[in-house]
Amino acid sequence: MGSSGARVGEALPVAAGRATIVQRIREHDTVILVGETGSGKTTQVPQFLFDAGILDAHRKTMIGITQPRRVAATSLARRVASEMGCADPATLAPKHTSEKPEHVGYAVRFDDRTNRNTRIKFLTDGMLIREILGPIELPSASEPNKLRGKGALLKRYGILIIDEAHERSLRTDLVLGLVREIQRERRRRVDAGEPGALPLKVVIMSATIDAERFARFFATEQAPDVPILYVAGRQHAVRLFHTEASCEDWTDAAVRAVMQIHVTKPLGDVLVFATGQEEIESLAQSLQLFASQLDAWADAEGRTDVPGLLVRPLYAALGPAASAAVFAPTPAHTRKVVLATNIAETSITIPGVRYVVDSGLVKEKVFSPQTGVETLQVLPISQSSSVQRAGRAGREAPGECYRLYTKEAYGTLAKAPVPEIHRTELSGAALQLYALGLDPFTFGWLDPPDSALLQEAALHLAELGAIHGEAAGGGGKVVRLTPLGRQLALLPIVPSYARLLVAAAEQGPVVARQARDLVSVLSADRGVFVEPHDAERREAAERARDVFVDASGDHATLLNALYGYLAARAHAHGAHAGGGASAGARHELRMWCQTHGVHERTMRNVLAIRKQLMRICQQHGLKCDDEARGGAAARDVPRVDDDEDADTDVLIVTRGGGGAGTSAGTAGTEDYTALLQCLGQGRLSNTALRQPDGTFRRIAGGLSFKLHPSCTLHPARHGARGTSAASVQAIVFEELVLTTQAFARTVSKIEPAWLQALVNTRATSS
Repeated sequence: MGSSGARVGEALPVAAGRATIVQRIREHDTVILVGETGSGKTTQVPQFLFDAGILDAHRKTMIGITQPRRVAATSLARRVASEMGCADPATLAPKHTSEKPEHVGYAVRFDDRTNRNTRIKFLTDGMLIREILGPIELPSASEPNKLRGKGALLKRYGILIIDEAHERSLRTDLVLGLVREIQRERRRRVDAGEPGALPLKVVIMSATIDAERFARFFATEQAPDVPILYVAGRQHAVRLFHTEASCEDWTDAAVRAVMQIHVTKPLGDVLVFATGQEEIESLAQSLQLFASQLDAWADAEGRTDVPGLLVRPLYAALGPAASAAVFAPTPAHTRKVVLATNIAETSITIPGVRYVVDSGLVKEKVFSPQTGVETLQVLPISQSSSVQRAGRAGREAPGECYRLYTKEAYGTLAKAPVPEIHRTELSGAALQLYALGLDPFTFGWLDPPDSALLQEAALHLAELGAIHGEAAGGGGKVVRLTPLGRQLALLPIVPSYARLLVAAAEQGPVVARQARDLVSVLSADRGVFVEPHDAERREAAERARDVFVDASGDHATLLNALYGYLAARAHAHGAHAGGGASAGARHELRMWCQTHGVHERTMRNVLAIRKQLMRICQQHGLKCDDEARGGAAARDVPRVDDDEDADTDVLIVTRGGGGAGTSAGTAGTEDYTALLQCLGQGRLSNTALRQPDGTFRRIAGGLSFKLHPSCTLHPARHGARGTSAASVQAIVFEELVLTTQAFARTVSKIEPAWLQALVNTRATSS
């Protein structure tokens, strides 16, 4: 089985260093492996180590490979499984059995495809942190700063490979610090002769990395010399083209560049780097429109050599099946155009790409400790990212990169991207460290964050009631995790959502169920509603979802859509019993989604998250009313999941909503008042008051902002619904988006009196 993987990877540059890599990892606890783009390090090194028998076979330890992104973790696991002749991890289930070996699996948030046979496990950084957390114990007074918890020492792993370390995501930095502590503790136990103790081998891998810095970080007095291995890549020449002037609209320029490539260049796929999901969907619509006109254009020009155009999106919210379509071979006489976010920079390899179109932009969250708000901003990339993007065109043959910015603009870019730890909100990371008995202010960070960011995180956790200060020796204070904080840390969601769940449970099982379902919707990577970009289809989409609208705003409207989908799903199964049940139910549910402007793929993702949260709520005593009245039966309705590639944004708007027996939603049948009161718990930074000019300003101060046009409460929507924009005096929102101006998204109306009560509570507690 292992030799199959070896044969597949024999042509990759990393194969030449196989013996040296294995030997160094045998001899040292830590190895730094710098492999250029195209070297094959991510797929081949785990197979080298598995075949070499370094793992403890008796204790069935694993090789863990962390990835910053879910798409990379799932696609890489499936590729390695294929090379090794193992079962496809995406098909694994808890009681699954396969004729093929099941040695390769993956674990991403809300989707664990591993079992007791797994020996090579691809997982996101966040999932590894959850494993380290395990069942959390409150820190004792005698040991306030010591790793604790059942999973704290990662005894299931013999080798950990931290891949793409150069990306420096917050979770990667957290993993690096935690793994260093774990590795040292396990080595101490081995040296002390503790029965059953095993060392933890750590491999740090990247295409572009400050190798010496990582070596110094992991060095110890006993092992001061951490070996650094370099693997040459397989990179062909890439011609660079810049625009002569700055682009006013990069999306228009990208479409033009793709079409110019398509009608003038030899066959070869195109990779377009876009900023986000919305922009990708807009580009896809434009390209598909042009593609539909290609035959007529070719006839008019007398051309018979114009290939077909296949457009494939790639972003984090896509499931494994939809993402897999990107990596499938391109059909004959066809050019594939992959529209991707920056996940395609280094984490994954897309075969067949010869041309890259680089927008020069990236969408990032930027947190300001001065305002306490995290905003989503479109920013210029760094020079290192620009080089990485261009390199994707030269993986298999000489290629070309079209940069939608000038050569002078490239010279003004930062040399390297700003590590996420310096520009993001840190309350989640701080809570996880406190839960492990560690102090985020003294934690061994590779690159310590600004103290203002940590102070803001601590203040937010104190606002949530997750931590409190206790008197310590010498007149000082020590920060402790509270029982509530322990409860919040155990929930695999951001602290503010965890606090919402706990607050809702205190209001009773109905509100707890509403909050659980709302968190499921908000935790999905994309909105549940179709958001077309052209005016006509956008109006049709808005009319289609009017049946879900709740006067309180977006949160209740999203819940109505979810409950409408669940009712339609149940009806589809009830109406299609018998041999053709699956196909018939799939068709009915797809038509319901198209009729109501709902993204079916997103709803499937929401249900997967909801199922996990159901189990989590049960485990932690957060009682929901659907559990009491038979929610398990509703939860276990047979799946009607269909081919994800068939998911489209086509709208079929009909009068009267759903068909007979199919509830279009529960608008007007649920009372969300108590839920809306809970939304502000611990989230004062996300509440705001209306200003005389119609804008809103946060309670904590800062910039003024407007409601995003997609909001249910947007002023343009009030006239048609017989309400007044002036009636919205206080709001709670999920995020601020900063483009040409600041907009709040996912907004609901709350009562000013509720807000005053929250302010008073905070003042009392502080």
